[in-house]
Amino acid sequence: MTMSRYFLELAYNGSAYRGWQRQPSAPSVQAEVERALRFVLHVPELFVVGCGRTDTGVHATQYFLHFDLPEARDLDERFVHGVNSLLPEDIAVYRVFPVTDDAHARFSATERGYVYLINERKDPFLAGRSYQLQPALDLEAMTAAVPALLGKQDFSSFCLAGSDTKTMLCDVRRAEWERTEAGYRFTIRADRYLRNMVRAIVGTFVRIGKGQHPPTHMADVIAARDRAAAGKSAPARGLYLEHVSYPFLPE
Repeated sequence: MTMSRYFLELAYNGSAYRGWQRQPSAPSVQAEVERALRFVLHVPELFVVGCGRTDTGVHATQYFLHFDLPEARDLDERFVHGVNSLLPEDIAVYRVFPVTDDAHARFSATERGYVYLINERKDPFLAGRSYQLQPALDLEAMTAAVPALLGKQDFSSFCLAGSDTKTMLCDVRRAEWERTEAGYRFTIRADRYLRNMVRAIVGTFVRIGKGQHPPTHMADVIAARDRAAAGKSAPARGLYLEHVSYPFLPE
């Protein structure tokens, strides 16, 4: 049977979910989206494939998934509105569009970007959406440590212990710290990531920002290829998937 494939772009606040992936006995973003799609499309079974996993409490300002239907349908703004009306307030669909049958939400992605947010003072409007951390960090020292991350190299030191990943090589194409009104923002873009990688990197930066290690510590951690050499992972609540690139989608 020939299937018609569609991409869906969405965003979510991950605070209430045990991550993106469907869980047998815990709330997940995937389960909520699949439930809404089945109802709107009037199909008894429908399963989606996401562009990647996000852990418990991690957010996404841009996320893509794909799903297949047995026949082509004209899915327009009314479809988007219908799905949104059935989703919780913390999940929003932005658009849907047809793609070729070999377009894959996960494997066709050429780059993904994350941001990590740190706020310096208690703010009820950032609760669950940023990492509250005091005292102030040394932004200059953290910025000096950034170049060590760039390029294609082994990031074993930032991978969750026990991971069955076949290769630890990742190509980090951009990394940057900047000051914000509330605190700090870290941006990173790469071709792929290891489990827990961004949070472990941020945790290592925080140690440098607190003066516990010099900026050269980042290069030493990478060279060690040992998770014990890196800092404690930063909390999930400050992490956002915010960018996913595909060769068939304009930036």
